[in-house]
Amino acid sequence: MAHLLAVLALAFIASLSPSPLKAQAPDAARLAAAREMMEVAGVAKQFDELMPLLAQQLSQSFVAVAPEKADEIRQVFAQLPAKFIDRKGELIDQVAGLYAQELSVEELAAVSAFYKSPAGARLLAVQPQIARQSMALGQRWGAQIGREIEQEARKELKKRGIEL
Repeated sequence: MAHLLAVLALAFIASLSPSPLKAQAPDAARLAAAREMMEVAGVAKQFDELMPLLAQQLSQSFVAVAPEKADEIRQVFAQLPAKFIDRKGELIDQVAGLYAQELSVEELAAVSAFYKSPAGARLLAVQPQIARQSMALGQRWGAQIGREIEQEARKELKKRGIEL
């Protein structure tokens, strides 16, 4: 899931900048190997797990703006993942294209073989838990760093005669 979150974040950031010239499309064998690798790696399952989390986060944002409508907002967002879950193929195809541009068929097959191995299967089994815990750690760390930055900024601004 961490991988998919990173991909989504990078996709958002990339959408903000001017698009570079597109590289030549990879051949069909590389695309097929990339899709296989992503399937074995459980990317579709990660997307299935991500959609409800994304809807929940968006729901919380909407509730923050209109708390008096919280129940209705949550009902609407509870229905939305089912409407969009089938669109995961769009993202999988696009990301497969990225892997296919960078990795050979042989490299993609080796990665797939790893995920099929006992160590790869174990990694796939624990990865969602680690990703959830990592996100929680990252949120706590970010909140702490944010507080420290705020304190330091206030201290420095106070030295300059600015009270906030």
